[in-house]
Amino acid sequence: MKKNVVFIACVANKEKTDKYGSFGYFDYTIKTWEYWCKKNNCELVLFQEPYEKDTKKFRINWQKAVFIFDELERRNIDYNQILLLDSTCMIKWDCPNFFEMTDNKFTAIRDMDNLRWIHNSIEGYKEFFDGYECDIKQYVNSGFIIFNETHREFFESFKEMYLDNVDKLCELHDKTGTAEQTPLNYWIQIKNMEVNDSLPGMLYRCSHLHRKEMIGHNWQLNDDNTAFFIKYPYVWMFSGFAREHRTPLMKETWDFVKHNYTFDEEEILLNSVRHKDNFRLSTSRKFKKDLFNSFKSRKFKEMSIVELGCCQGDTTKIFSNLFKSVHAVDWQKENIDKTKEMCDGCDNITYQVSNVVEDKWNYPKADVVFIDASHDYPQVAYDIEKVIDYFDNPIIILDDYGNPNNKNIRMSIEDKIKDGKITISEFIGEESGFKTKSGWSMDDREGVICNYEGK
Repeated sequence: MKKNVVFIACVANKEKTDKYGSFGYFDYTIKTWEYWCKKNNCELVLFQEPYEKDTKKFRINWQKAVFIFDELERRNIDYNQILLLDSTCMIKWDCPNFFEMTDNKFTAIRDMDNLRWIHNSIEGYKEFFDGYECDIKQYVNSGFIIFNETHREFFESFKEMYLDNVDKLCELHDKTGTAEQTPLNYWIQIKNMEVNDSLPGMLYRCSHLHRKEMIGHNWQLNDDNTAFFIKYPYVWMFSGFAREHRTPLMKETWDFVKHNYTFDEEEILLNSVRHKDNFRLSTSRKFKKDLFNSFKSRKFKEMSIVELGCCQGDTTKIFSNLFKSVHAVDWQKENIDKTKEMCDGCDNITYQVSNVVEDKWNYPKADVVFIDASHDYPQVAYDIEKVIDYFDNPIIILDDYGNPNNKNIRMSIEDKIKDGKITISEFIGEESGFKTKSGWSMDDREGVICNYEGK
């Protein structure tokens, strides 16, 4: 059965180590594409051994373009469309299937990132192509191009031109500092190849990240330190960096995002919401994972929960997966609106704008209650007492037990324990020492699950 192919040239040429530095970055590129290809039923082809062994004459940059059909044929790989990809490109876990956007045309991305370099490269090859006027406005990057069998004739003619002039092209490669990209652009225009350039370059081949200030984040919001290039583009091209910086930067990127590359449904859900380490108003990732562990029994699938203080819905979405029904309460309509956005597609959640302190309680009966509204004392103690009176033998969950800046929750819980009203059945969430987005560290466990012991 034919599949779409992602073809990555990742030959670790030891003779070029001084020029290109460590080739360790290949690992991080491959890890991301392995996941994406599996997710989208594509075949990942790693071009790790050169087609021609003499890499001084037959440069790897050239080999990937001129021998790609030969290599697929040699491996007996049947294909539909082919993505020829630069080895410095990592792909985001949720990138759409761009093969569905090509209309089976030769698809490439216009390159305007470094016009001086492009201009000099075009001028450097101009004499070789008999003075042909290569239109810089039509220039494409060869690090992300998609094509198919109908374009084989074009690539065969390009290969023939290359083999007939390989020595001269090696000389120009060394002189201009440009490999196959600019000659390929000349050939595209000379052969009048129709190019589909509909894929937005900033999304599907975001390069020169440092020049575009994509490595930073919006510090003004003070709620999310995720780099711009991770949040917005789909394909991250780590070009233009000093050779000693590429591998460490790509490793750092992988370590930050690797939890997203998973097929585990629980992890996928956890990846879809924010956590206390990068969003100060949420619970931690461990808190949410512990909720899965504590309420994974099938019996809870038939139970309901009321969330008093849903904030912006990050934990609400987790509850939606654990319980039969969720009733989300918050005193701010803005928070309810954001919770609805976060939980879009969850059909077992009802919403209510209500002030837990000031308004009369008019909530549906529930088996479990999450108290995360006021953090003042004695208000938390009052909320616990009110929950005990209003609900029938509820399980009670509380956040911020280990917050050193506000010990009212812990004091309120301890008072109710002394009164014989509740007992702590389980500690959940991060442990003492965990540093939050706000910069403070917990001095005890993040949260608790309590049982009602009687009036």
